[in-house]
Amino acid sequence: MVKFADFHCDTLLNIHSRGLDFAAGNNFGHLDLPRLKEINCVFQCFAVFCDPKFGQEAALRRALRLLNVAKEKIFSLPDVVWVKSGADIDAALQQGKLAGLLSIEGADFLGDDLFLLDLVYSLGVRLITLTWNGRNTIADGIMVGDNAGGLTAFGVRAVRKMQELNIIVDVSHLAERGFWDVSKIAVKPFVASHSNAWEICPHPRNLKDDQIREIARHKGLIGMNLCPSFVAESRKDQTLTTLVKHISHIASVAGPEVICLGCDWDGITRLPEGMNDVRDILEIADILARAGFSAKEIGAICSDNLLNFLRENLGQDAI
Repeated sequence: MVKFADFHCDTLLNIHSRGLDFAAGNNFGHLDLPRLKEINCVFQCFAVFCDPKFGQEAALRRALRLLNVAKEKIFSLPDVVWVKSGADIDAALQQGKLAGLLSIEGADFLGDDLFLLDLVYSLGVRLITLTWNGRNTIADGIMVGDNAGGLTAFGVRAVRKMQELNIIVDVSHLAERGFWDVSKIAVKPFVASHSNAWEICPHPRNLKDDQIREIARHKGLIGMNLCPSFVAESRKDQTLTTLVKHISHIASVAGPEVICLGCDWDGITRLPEGMNDVRDILEIADILARAGFSAKEIGAICSDNLLNFLRENLGQDAI
């Protein structure tokens, strides 16, 4: 059976705000532990999202609260291993447990204080998406528009600090100028945890071919996003089959080794046609096979690329 690993979900919001019991089966939301086990999902990245409209202090308070929710409601479970180092991936696989990573989506919590990177690292965060859609002290998000700027001077220091700490730099949501600024200063791989291919669907959140090649050059990863408007402009084409067209295109541009899944579970209000929750991702293996991908490539895209990336890039230190 194919293993699955996913680079982005917002399920923490359902746990905190809607009372989802992650350990139990639920009839709402896209995923929980029983459903992940059902599809042989061995790794899930859990994002802490703080709406930036409330300002830096509120974003920091919200981030800290959600980090604590993750600790108490997910990582305290006996069937979950909290991934803080590369070795934790293999420990989880050997024990047959879910490997879980903590990320923060949008660095609005930082303000102008780099110490907060040390703080969230000590609390187990190992990936930060630099912006959400708007502007923060690091850079402009993709929805700022055509005149969006790149990394600020503080943003440059923050990216360098993140890489020193082995916090993975995530450029999903980042405006294009900021993307190229990151590529110039990055000394370690960076990722787009939940973005698709602009050539297949020209949505601002998707990556152009030169960006895809640049992520590959840095030995980073691109996580395929199920958000229907990122998959196709026409609703009838918003399917897993079209998502595989994104995968095929990215593979033709930069090779299949740059691709993983970053589905955006519980962060999107609607899934592609015919999908109801995480269990429906199983079909992607058959669609990839029909598109000409080998069994080894399917395994790489569905899990192995992401697991290997984390083994190599998280370091062996853990707190």
